Amino acid sequence: MDTPKVIGLAGFGLEVPDLEVAAKFYAAFGLDAHLQDDWLGLRSPGRPQDEAVIVHGARKRLHHLSFTIDAADENRFAEKLQKAGMQVVGAPAGGHRPGLWFQDPWGTWINLTPGTAPPLAVPAASEDRIDVARWQKLRRDPKPTRIGHMLMFTPDYPKAEAFFTDVLGLRTTDRAAGKVSFMAAGSGVIDHHCFGLIPSTHRGYQHASFQVGSIDDIGFGAASMAKAGYKEGFGLGRHALASNLFHYVRDPWGSWIEYYCDMDKISDKWQTRDWNELPYIWGPEWSPEFWGKQMNGNFEPS
Repeated sequence: MDTPKVIGLAGFGLEVPDLEVAAKFYAAFGLDAHLQDDWLGLRSPGRPQDEAVIVHGARKRLHHLSFTIDAADENRFAEKLQKAGMQVVGAPAGGHRPGLWFQDPWGTWINLTPGTAPPLAVPAASEDRIDVARWQKLRRDPKPTRIGHMLMFTPDYPKAEAFFTDVLGLRTTDRAAGKVSFMAAGSGVIDHHCFGLIPSTHRGYQHASFQVGSIDDIGFGAASMAKAGYKEGFGLGRHALASNLFHYVRDPWGSWIEYYCDMDKISDKWQTRDWNELPYIWGPEWSPEFWGKQMNGNFEPS
């Protein structure tokens, strides 16, 4: 019998000092925000479950990762985790997600929640451009369609990659040598990655990325964030690995959130490769802090 594997990224959790600041920021980004007494749930409009769960903490830091599994695999995953030495427990304080909970060897809380694989982006149908003023027809207030991927820092880069591969069933698709490993989930034709690992001094949240429909949606989103006062970021550009278009905005705690579209799709035929390319093929001057091993603006307490 095949070993169970995660089928997608469900989301992430953060601790931040001020939930109202978080609600304002993520609402400006285009996510639906519902603020409870002691936590904030965030999801792309129309999505059935929260993709981000934000709870109060003294400083910004990663609270948990959440991956989607097939409901039929929940018991099999519990057995697999126990055989791997992981103790399956109830949700920690601030978890607010159903499913299995455990900590990886570095103390990161991980949730495996039953659900369905995320839909692939479908290119918009081409429009007849003859006698059409395209600029008048563009949607001026686009919203993210779903969480696409998340990257985290790790102090034990090779072992962490092996853990996420062997225990959760993620698949490394590409690496930028010594800087990042991109990992995919699911079978058939899938996104180039839904998760990634960056070597650093200790574990931590690096950025989360939400899919939008087009380069215009990225442009309108970036302009909307700047108008709301969130002007620090970089983009527009096109990544080398995964090929997606991007624009990043710095959040109030020093880390990043990204609009992206037009990512490579891969199949079982895709071969993992190591690259020494820049992280983009065109775009603005890259922020050296983005890959910095000390995490700089992304620094979180160990």
